[in-house]
Amino acid sequence: MATTILTPAENRFLQLSQPALQLPDLTRVMPLLRDHPTIKDSSEFLSRSARQLLLDQRVAWLVQGSEAWKLLARLPYAINDSDHRTDWRHCALCHKPVRYEYHVVLRTDGHEIVVGSECVKKFMSDEMQYLMAITTEDNFHAVAQYDDLTAHYPQVPEILWDAQALPHLPQSHQRRQHWVRKGTKSTVTGYLKHRNPTLPEEQLSPYLTEYQALQDVDQAAATAQVERQEKAVAASERVAEQEAAAAWAAANQAQTTAEQRLRASTDYRGYLKAVATLIVRHLSLAEFKEHLGELTMPRSLQRLVNSYQLGVMATEFARTGQIQATRLQIVPRYLVADLNQVSRQLAAQRQRDWNDDVFNAAVGFDLTPSERQSRLAQLRDSWEGQRIPAAVYPELTTLRERLVQEAALPADWPQALRTAISERLARQPKTGWVPAKKNHVTPKQLRRLVDRQPNFAAAAQAYHRLYALPAEDEAVTLSALQRYTLLVADQRAQRQQATDTLVAQLFKQK
Repeated sequence: MATTILTPAENRFLQLSQPALQLPDLTRVMPLLRDHPTIKDSSEFLSRSARQLLLDQRVAWLVQGSEAWKLLARLPYAINDSDHRTDWRHCALCHKPVRYEYHVVLRTDGHEIVVGSECVKKFMSDEMQYLMAITTEDNFHAVAQYDDLTAHYPQVPEILWDAQALPHLPQSHQRRQHWVRKGTKSTVTGYLKHRNPTLPEEQLSPYLTEYQALQDVDQAAATAQVERQEKAVAASERVAEQEAAAAWAAANQAQTTAEQRLRASTDYRGYLKAVATLIVRHLSLAEFKEHLGELTMPRSLQRLVNSYQLGVMATEFARTGQIQATRLQIVPRYLVADLNQVSRQLAAQRQRDWNDDVFNAAVGFDLTPSERQSRLAQLRDSWEGQRIPAAVYPELTTLRERLVQEAALPADWPQALRTAISERLARQPKTGWVPAKKNHVTPKQLRRLVDRQPNFAAAAQAYHRLYALPAEDEAVTLSALQRYTLLVADQRAQRQQATDTLVAQLFKQK
């Protein structure tokens, strides 16, 4: 027998709630919901991916939808005076005629619908059902009073209805949390059962004060948990580094003279770096092998490793962030250790570059809102960007404005992102904003500096604004940049031959 995945009433509820939810997956299947009121697991129009998505997300969507609605304060319910069902209005969800009309409104845009009491109980939140009972049985104005109360005390709904509030609260404090919830609900219920223009400030005060103290405890526990996790990650990374170092040392000790020559060769190092560059891009296995086929493997490596083995290593790195290749017993350990080292170095550099680019797109560069949004959208498409929740990116577009107002970084951002941005903020001057400086530069980027600047002084200034290399590398880079700038100027002025002749004379006379 076919199982119903989505009933007509559930379907209509999701369609009506969707403008407030803006969930990408729900938006994707919305055309399907509009065309088919009832959806069964045997429906021929239902693709495999859509069926799985509905099975996985249906309950979560209904729960989130239930929180998007509230009773209409000016007219929470009405009773039809007629005894004839034909005169009654129909429920917007089940389409049945209802004598007792509950008027509910979408929180985001104020869209109003009429819902019957059974559908309120079935689809709406615990908060709405609580208010429905009080409004119907005791005080018609309870919803308006509740709106006034929660406007003054926004923590009240969190105390009463948010089961996930204070998620890090230690077990020893949960009795206090129960006391706060029970006392708050008793006080609010007493206030709502009678028409009362005066807020119960004195009665609520001890519970709200205690709740603030519990929030502080929860935050301290959350911070401690993050610190423990960071220490655990750091310890794990140290172990991985030690294991990699041990593998590297073992490979060095075991290698023969032929292996030493191979590992020192330009072909070997170049091929390993090219493969590692593909690995850290986290391509699919098919894409990895396709790009791998475009590389020319040195003849000295062809008897040591093949594309299947490199694919296994790429898959392992994507899963664990390192390469041990314990399954590949015939691959030389030094090759595994070398590829692991190069891949980890490139992955760390990619992550640092991505962190720099995100900071600069959000804060460091002077951009228009559309330019900032465009750059962040490009960064979001990368593998590193996909590790960050989608909800973070809209907040990044306004981060600079909030930092100007001395707002803290959002606590719900991933800790790694918070740490990366905090480190770069710590290097900012007291006034103004400067980009996070990259720790390496490519010839293409240096050429772009020269092309965009009128002379070497301007190019060097632009370089120092964007890059900070180790001292020795920076000296070479600036020397090359200056020489290239002069050569470009000679070419543009068509005096290159005269310059070369004079330089030759200067060296000859020396």
